[in-house]
Amino acid sequence: MIARRLILATPLLPLAARAQGSDAFPTRPMRAIVPFPPGSATDGIARFVGERIGRSMGQPVVIENVAGGNGAIAARQAARAAPDGYTVMFATNSTHAAAVHLLKEPGYDPVRDFTPVTLTSIAPLVLMVRADFPARTVAEFITEAKARAGSLNYGTGNIGSLAAAQLLISSTGISAERISYRGTPAAVTDLLAGRLHFMVSDLASAGEHVRAGTLRALGVTPAQRIPMLPDVPTLQEAGVPGYDFASWVAVFAPARVPPAIVERLNREIRAVLDSEEGRRYSLSLGLVSATGTPDDLARFQAREIDQWGRIVQAAGLPRE
Repeated sequence: MIARRLILATPLLPLAARAQGSDAFPTRPMRAIVPFPPGSATDGIARFVGERIGRSMGQPVVIENVAGGNGAIAARQAARAAPDGYTVMFATNSTHAAAVHLLKEPGYDPVRDFTPVTLTSIAPLVLMVRADFPARTVAEFITEAKARAGSLNYGTGNIGSLAAAQLLISSTGISAERISYRGTPAAVTDLLAGRLHFMVSDLASAGEHVRAGTLRALGVTPAQRIPMLPDVPTLQEAGVPGYDFASWVAVFAPARVPPAIVERLNREIRAVLDSEEGRRYSLSLGLVSATGTPDDLARFQAREIDQWGRIVQAAGLPRE
């Protein structure tokens, strides 16, 4: 009789396991690690998504900003988290593509140590100067920079802005001193104060200043114009041949998170960002919504790692 009961109970075990999986998840607060400070585009999209999936999933999402090391400190922390779905990382090209080529010892593997969840957004960058800078076009900027060779400086708050600026410098033959910041907002503050001459950056921290006219957008980095600044030419259009660059934000979980939980996270995040509200909010940050499946993100990341190898070589970026 006991053996018969065990046999009859066996088919119920997978159902019980599923009940303890994605259907029961989450039962306590979740954590989203952001590798840049508040005010960045990555932080903005993380807070928007976190608040809404917290409501839909019935548990709050705590945003944890871990700035420094071009995102490597945050990535190491996320990689070492328990693989239970309660910790995710809003990662970028800095942490999950460029680091392979730029950091001698990042302390994590962006492929082996993580589980892809979904791409969230593409982030175009913009070449910008203060409103009183004596150049109104990219051509005038290049002329001015060459006339003041070695006396200009620029700020970078992440690897994306660094690579974009270095590509511009190597493509045009200008020279300028790099000043590194822990995040883009601090660099924008110094640009507004006149302590920097130019930046190539996303619009999350600088968009309001461009709209207010205190900063001037000279050109955008992708090969196509962007909806946030339709009247601003691409750098290609403005005379920098072959220039095409954009940053991105994506959600990763630690390696070995159960597939059912990854699928649940993917579904919840995409529902937020694919909504009309999500698309409008992304545009307000200077981002373009671009979600997909975990497999889509894995393929995208592999292409980006290869592309960043070419970018690093073309821009002459050193391995740190």
